[in-house]
Amino acid sequence: MDYAIRRASQCPRFETDRVETPSPVNPLGAKGVGEAGTIGATPAIANAVIDALAPFGVRHVDLPLKPEKLWRLMQQGGRP
Repeated sequence: MDYAIRRASQCPRFETDRVETPSPVNPLGAKGVGEAGTIGATPAIANAVIDALAPFGVRHVDLPLKPEKLWRLMQQGGRP
């Protein structure tokens, strides 16, 4: 409530463009670099959950991290 949301008229103008450079090492020319930023997120979140549940004796959690699984681990002292 203290800060106004910027309006389109207050934003600078910009122009987007794209350059395609197919990979020469496969028939599709596809590259997997677009997902590189998300690769580390899943283990980081899993480690944060394990750290948070350490007082309950949890030392390992298999993915996916479902609420019922985490609740069960907390109740069983970290035993699956």
